[in-house]
Amino acid sequence: MDIFQFIDRTKSEPCLMGNELYLIEGKWFRLDKIQFCPLDVTYLKTRFGDHFCLSIHFVGKIVIKAGVNAEGKSFVWCGEKTLESRTAEKGTCHIDLSKVQSGTLEISFLALKESTIFDNSPAAVEKDVNPEHVLYDFLSPTYELCCEEPLYYRFVGEQAYYSFEDRKVYLKKKSSVDLLTYFNAFSAVKWKKYTNVEHLSTYLDFEGEAIAEAIHISEHGERVLASWKLKADHRVTLELPLGEYPDVGIIGLRIHAERECVLHGGGYLTDAPVTQSVHLGIGITTYRREDAVKASVARLGKAIAEHPLYHNAIDITVVDNGQTLVPEDVPAATLIPNKNLGGTGGFMRSLIHYQDEGTYTHCLFMDDDASCEAGSLFRSMSFMRHALDLKLALSGAMLFENIQFLQWENGAWFDGGCHSLNRNLDLRVPQNLHINETESTQQIYGAWWFFFFPILQVKQYSLPFFVRGDDIDFSYSNDFLIASLNGVSCWQQDFKTKENAMTVYLFLRSHVIHHLTIPKLKCSFRTIWKILWGHFAAYNNSYLYGSAACVNLAIKHILQGPKFWEDNIVPVEVLKKVKELSACEKSQPYTEQEKDALILADKNLKTVRLPAAIRQGSLNGHLLPPWMIRHTPNDMIFKWMMPNRNRVYMRNQIIMIDNVTHQKTVLRRDVKHYFKNLFEFLSLGIKLFIRYNALCTVYNEGQKKQRTCSFWKKQFNTYKQEETI
Repeated sequence: MDIFQFIDRTKSEPCLMGNELYLIEGKWFRLDKIQFCPLDVTYLKTRFGDHFCLSIHFVGKIVIKAGVNAEGKSFVWCGEKTLESRTAEKGTCHIDLSKVQSGTLEISFLALKESTIFDNSPAAVEKDVNPEHVLYDFLSPTYELCCEEPLYYRFVGEQAYYSFEDRKVYLKKKSSVDLLTYFNAFSAVKWKKYTNVEHLSTYLDFEGEAIAEAIHISEHGERVLASWKLKADHRVTLELPLGEYPDVGIIGLRIHAERECVLHGGGYLTDAPVTQSVHLGIGITTYRREDAVKASVARLGKAIAEHPLYHNAIDITVVDNGQTLVPEDVPAATLIPNKNLGGTGGFMRSLIHYQDEGTYTHCLFMDDDASCEAGSLFRSMSFMRHALDLKLALSGAMLFENIQFLQWENGAWFDGGCHSLNRNLDLRVPQNLHINETESTQQIYGAWWFFFFPILQVKQYSLPFFVRGDDIDFSYSNDFLIASLNGVSCWQQDFKTKENAMTVYLFLRSHVIHHLTIPKLKCSFRTIWKILWGHFAAYNNSYLYGSAACVNLAIKHILQGPKFWEDNIVPVEVLKKVKELSACEKSQPYTEQEKDALILADKNLKTVRLPAAIRQGSLNGHLLPPWMIRHTPNDMIFKWMMPNRNRVYMRNQIIMIDNVTHQKTVLRRDVKHYFKNLFEFLSLGIKLFIRYNALCTVYNEGQKKQRTCSFWKKQFNTYKQEETI
């Protein structure tokens, strides 16, 4: 363990000058004056064991003393060594941590003669890079896709900046750029766990003079793994490999300019052999979103064609459910006109297309409204090329389209509902990148805005849900090993803007079917009832009577068995009925002037026992007499995924605002509508209870047919386009 990996060269310590530490004769110097972070004993023992050597490159005569300081305990000495040399030489001091379990390692130097400790890392070597060895290249922001610079680069110093015009980083003397960012860091945890990449190096397209450092961040803080002197006007390879890099945390580069510098790009390298050849088919399903899909295909197609390694390994197919595109609209893709079988039918068609081709090993499902960095695609390819388990699949994170640095979820698992991982994480913060590496103890599913999976592992196709819940069904019905990875993501519209009575109906019917048909998700009637009641009560109590009625409609259709799904695989009449039931929740645009006139409703009424009991006992105010209800026409709440019944309690009217779409919905208390929905729900619940075991049987028999390739090919060949949905 070299001492210089812990030294922060940006600290203003007089004896520290760039790559050299000068020690005055007769003076003590403690390392913690210029350390990145305290040296935690527990972490050191985990990484290096009880015994390891501290190495330094030096000239002079130095006494090294090391000890452990633990709160509430005596100071314990664990190493001492006197080193002397008239020429530059490497010396070591043995550290023994066997007698301590915790605390902080403190290291001090006494100069018996004037001495110098210096960084002996070799300079970078100018050398061409074999594309086969590149795991992925660094990414840069663009006006077209994402302008959030901290997702790509973070700067220290006023004279450091990124140019959108020529896509280069410019550094003046004493300024720095940090590539320990969402798109340009290296996920040590995931690459160590899921791939054979044991050794890591890096390359830079660089001009100028600088110090480059490989930084490691984990729960124990930040430290330097390696450093290089850069002096180049060309591509340089940092030949000092990081070797057995840590299996925790994330790794990234930090560059300190010693003179004016320009960074053109770079990336990560490995000498590990590939474990499998990867040929990828990208399936994009679209329905009358011509501009979005044309832009996505053009951007991705150009990046693929220009890639030195993957230009012949990736194909794009657009399944056009609206039949409004022509081949000239998407020249970089194969266009398949399709009947409007929803997202489910569209994605199944692209999958079967690539299976029939017979030359593709993997498939990627991607939404037409999901904006994805081409670099996310290429690092996914590298990840799969080095995969240890051939079942490995990748689920891309979703970032907010309107707040591009904010994460909606980095994977999710399902149990009655969707449970997102690391929601609302600010990806500009380096420590959050480490948090984002945390994996769920539950098996996650691959959302179809970005799901990269091996074709040979597909044993069952998705049930004909049309849209919503099909990605959950597909993931849990097949034996995938699903992971996520920092830097593999896409931007999408905020989900709460899509939440309405239609999505309530579509989600709930598919969620119940998951529990009836998927062995991993099988559950009792009691669990199903809790799911249904939880949704119904939330909507009905919150004046969203149309959504509550759609919960009832979903139960009705579930009770009809699997034949309902075949008869309504294009659910034109069903969705018309949903629109009819939810007419009372119709939204309309609002102006900022209108919003300014509204008053934000109380977040919650008091939660002491008596008001809570009254709220529940009165069915959220629906049993209270009219004179107790407050007339508040200007009260406002903000829209979220699930309604908050507390905010409407004892109000005659409230206005729900969607800040993203600038739509408002007027919600009014309606006692008759409330009880109509309630009595219907209870009646349907009784029917579901009586028929529950029989339904489990018929759905399990029905899925044997509906999950087959032949079933889906029949739909592609026989269904007519009835009318616009």
